[in-house]
Amino acid sequence: MSTELIGRDDEIALLRGLIGGLTTTSAVAIVRGEAGIGKTVLVRAVLEDADRLRILRGGCAPMSGRLAYGGLDRVLTHGPVDGEAFSSVAAGRARTVEAMLTTLTHLAHQGAILVVEDVHWADTSTLDFLAYASRNLPESGLLILLTWRDEPTDLEHQRWLGELLRAPPVTDLPLSRLTMAETAEQLSWCSPAAIAEVYRRSAGNPYLSVELAQGGPELPDSLRQVLLSRLESVSPPARVAVAATATLGRPLADDELLAAGADADALQETRAAGLMVRDPAGGWAARHPVLGEVAYELLIAPERRLLHQRLAARLEAALPPHPTAAELAEVAEQYQRTDDPDATLRWAVRAAESAERSFAIAEAGDWYAVAAAAWDTAAEARSAVPEKLALLISAATHLNAAGQARRAIGLLADDQTGSDDLVVRAALTRGWLWVVIGDTDRALRDVERAEQLTPRQDEATWARIHAARAMALGTGARWDEARQATKAAFELGTSCGDLRTVGTAHFLLGIVAALEDRPSDALGHHEAALAIARRIAEPEDIAMAAVGLSDLSWRLGDADRAVELAARTRSELRRLMLGRHWLEDLIDVNVLLTLYEAGRWDEALSWAEDAGEHSEFGVLQAAIAQVQLARGDVAAAAEMMRVAAPLHERDQPQFVGTYGQVQCRLLLQTDRPRDALELALTIAETVHGGEDEFDETELLIVGLDAAARLGAADQVERLATLLGQAGKKRTEAAMSAVLRGERSRASGASDPGAWLDAAAEWAAVGRPYDAARSHLRAGEAILASQAGTRARRTAAQELRAADELATGLGAEPLLGEIRSLAKLARVDLTAREHRGRAGDADRPLLTDRETQVLELLLEGRTNREIGQELYMSPKTASVHVTHILEKLGVRTRVQAAAAAVRLGLGEPRPGPD
Repeated sequence: MSTELIGRDDEIALLRGLIGGLTTTSAVAIVRGEAGIGKTVLVRAVLEDADRLRILRGGCAPMSGRLAYGGLDRVLTHGPVDGEAFSSVAAGRARTVEAMLTTLTHLAHQGAILVVEDVHWADTSTLDFLAYASRNLPESGLLILLTWRDEPTDLEHQRWLGELLRAPPVTDLPLSRLTMAETAEQLSWCSPAAIAEVYRRSAGNPYLSVELAQGGPELPDSLRQVLLSRLESVSPPARVAVAATATLGRPLADDELLAAGADADALQETRAAGLMVRDPAGGWAARHPVLGEVAYELLIAPERRLLHQRLAARLEAALPPHPTAAELAEVAEQYQRTDDPDATLRWAVRAAESAERSFAIAEAGDWYAVAAAAWDTAAEARSAVPEKLALLISAATHLNAAGQARRAIGLLADDQTGSDDLVVRAALTRGWLWVVIGDTDRALRDVERAEQLTPRQDEATWARIHAARAMALGTGARWDEARQATKAAFELGTSCGDLRTVGTAHFLLGIVAALEDRPSDALGHHEAALAIARRIAEPEDIAMAAVGLSDLSWRLGDADRAVELAARTRSELRRLMLGRHWLEDLIDVNVLLTLYEAGRWDEALSWAEDAGEHSEFGVLQAAIAQVQLARGDVAAAAEMMRVAAPLHERDQPQFVGTYGQVQCRLLLQTDRPRDALELALTIAETVHGGEDEFDETELLIVGLDAAARLGAADQVERLATLLGQAGKKRTEAAMSAVLRGERSRASGASDPGAWLDAAAEWAAVGRPYDAARSHLRAGEAILASQAGTRARRTAAQELRAADELATGLGAEPLLGEIRSLAKLARVDLTAREHRGRAGDADRPLLTDRETQVLELLLEGRTNREIGQELYMSPKTASVHVTHILEKLGVRTRVQAAAAAVRLGLGEPRPGPD
């Protein structure tokens, strides 16, 4: 084995195993490690044994980050079929990537390996394709083999790597430094003393170990410093040749290096010094990428500009008649680094337009931004390109579509100058970006500016303005103001045929209908919005419609519908976005909340795990934390809430409320009820509004709990005033009972009847966790306020009901409360009252509560008397009686008594019919 591969037996065996298994499967592997650790050496070694397979090679470089698909083998980088039309840029991008994957899949029929080195420098489109291909591998025949240098990089690349490593087919191969014994084997020609000294200085980095062993003790300990010493020993033309290798993401041809300023002697000098290698088929490359980086850093600014100018001229002259987006971007990249604003402006616009045609959205945005930055200092090129504001709008639009909203808004942050129509476009573009990042006031200021500049007869623009105003007001929970603008957007959008604006209006009208408790109307509007969004293939619109539909499912408590809808739209969005859309966080929140309320907690946490990499938005993290707290995982919940903390600073009340309810629960579970109450009141003041308040049931529940624990009756009333109307119609009766219960609890005399009503109401709407908490409070109240056998038995039944529900949920903190009280009260939670079982031949399944009611019914009690005995309202008692009659298959109390005797459920004492 080569000394370069010492210590890599396991990694080689693993990669060879993946290659050997390609007859039955496909795989992805990423080799990671620091510079000099041997990533490229390892990859080359395993490829030598794969000569029967088709090898596709790609690579990235420090200056290749704006080359659309620049990291991929050019066999793959073709666009869709000429003349093919698409409903949206996103649809075109999806089709482009699918066409590339189709090519790769076809090659995989005979076995193929796609190699992409130094992915930490890759452009966004390359990252998107690799992520998409990794999620959609052919059944067999393909290995995607990547290398990644472990060093600080930007957030986009960090997130990409984290998401990739989560994917099941991906094998992660982090390369560690060599041990002392492995270093001794690597440097077998050295003396033990020399090896020990080298190892002390290199810490087992293989490349650095060899350099130190060959260079002697005078060399520094840093790899970059060692390479700097090597470069200083060769001529300036040789250093220029090495530096040139860092400017492109591919090997350089002879004529490119000669044009850059090297000569034949310099090239031979670099090869003799071990600085560069030449592949007759591929061209020249630095022996190690860090060599190119260090050589480039050695050049002073004029030398760098001259290098880029020469390469730009050579690359421009060599362009084919129909260059790809990456080929144009190579030229533009070189010209940008010459500090020639006119050349930069011209070529940046060409690169941007070509990236647009290739549906490389992020790179198009990058190049439009570069062009706009060069505009002010350019002179001759201005007349041949769009206005600066038009360039900025294009840049911001594309970057936002690529998920870079904050960067997009930075481009439009200053006051803009230009023609009125451009200023209006810029204002509306920026207004939406303010909505995305949560600044309603600024969004509305931009809408007002657009209104001031738009003639009244321009109905098409006014339709978009009304939609923008309604969206800004709506996300700020100002729906009473948003209604009129929404209706105007719908009417004008319809009259002028603006389908996208009509779809937006349908979404907004659906939210209004849901808030007004008109679920059928809400469903109709949201389904219309989704149909339009699919027709125009706009991922943002699809996501918004799905947000509306999943919100409606949550309001209705329909977990199955929420899950089905979210799963379907997730696949649509991932196809169009090639990844996760930030609005998926809101869809997933609605799914999680619906599952949480339904008591399907394992499913909720699994859904969150499957969602993928979450955005920095924070609202999804808060929803996950809510489930974690209910399960008792306080540490994990606290970490989630640390990420969610920025929600508290947004001016959109629904997100502030989401943060508040979970943070208050966290404070309560860490024995800080006073802090929880203070925060609950602060948040309640923030989110309190009028008739259009979002549902804040959970915030009210946790705030009341904190106030009751502290005996703060006045704060119970304050919370009731602020949030008493901010709930769903479906839970109104349950919350009314909870409020009565917490009022009594805060006063020091907890009312069992209120809590029994609450337990029944929560059970009726399918919220087992809230029912379990109410059963606990009912048992607690009965034990504190009543004596006697019947009261004790009723309390025991409540605690058992609470324990049964909490056990099924895995609600450890609640179980702790229940069992502590049961132990104190000497209640045996394992005992169960006799009741009919579904497994008995003729016996109906009655709940513990229904069994209690039936016993009193047999004694001839009225609904009022049953309610007084069991601490529930006459209405709740009536509901239980109705359920019992239904289960027994009878119509009257006398018939129920007879059926009970026949089934052995008790002795009858019939009351009135």
